[in-house]
Amino acid sequence: MKKIVDIDDLLKKINGRDVVAFGEVYLIFYDDLFYYALKLYENTSVEPQDAVHDAFLKLWQMPNAKFDSLVDLKAYLFVVIRNDFNQFVRHSHYVEEHRKYELENTRTFEFDILESELRGSCEHILELLPQECAEIFRLFFEGLNTDEIALKLGKTKQTIYNKKHEAIAILKKKISREDIFFLILFLG
Repeated sequence: MKKIVDIDDLLKKINGRDVVAFGEVYLIFYDDLFYYALKLYENTSVEPQDAVHDAFLKLWQMPNAKFDSLVDLKAYLFVVIRNDFNQFVRHSHYVEEHRKYELENTRTFEFDILESELRGSCEHILELLPQECAEIFRLFFEGLNTDEIALKLGKTKQTIYNKKHEAIAILKKKISREDIFFLILFLG
């Protein structure tokens, strides 16, 4: 291949997207662009040579972009690399935020499933109890405390404690230890 010597001719051919001219400009600017990309993408998974190649690819894909000087062309390539880096950083931030969101929602999802299964088990367990004990346990499941249950049912706190312990004694005889553990954990 014949090397283009005249700067004006080189620029004209670059503006016309001549392959040989592109190769020459690539060789002329590669080192400066590479070290700039190396600095930007330090501590990332992006290879600096890939950033340089992407900049030239974007230039090639923009046939309407014309340059008056090699300085303008070089500045354009630096800006492309910087903009790609900024986009990479934004994307990395969104990926990290999405990862955190997924992790939090997975935990919430898993907790929701566990809570649903426990509630299903609790409904089954309530069927094993006398009506008054089941009613008190149901109110505990709904998140009410002893004082609130006593007030709601018009009973003393001591009666609520007694019925709760009576229910636990009945359940100890009728359900497994694991179910009792989960029930006590759920009642918190």
